[in-house]
Amino acid sequence: MKKRRFVYLADNMIDENEMVIFEAGIPYEVSKKGRIENEDFKRVALNEISVDFHLVHISSR
Repeated sequence: MKKRRFVYLADNMIDENEMVIFEAGIPYEVSKKGRIENEDFKRVALNEISVDFHLVHISSR
């Protein structure tokens, strides 16, 4: 059984131009390297996330 990890952000993450790069409240799957990626292929490591978040573990078959 494989476990998948998802991150839910408490607030939007914005870049230096004040554009939202990761939205709050939607799941981002965590890669094996501990990163999340958005639809524009922007990647951020969990230890670089600048807002509160929580991890959710989901077992898949």
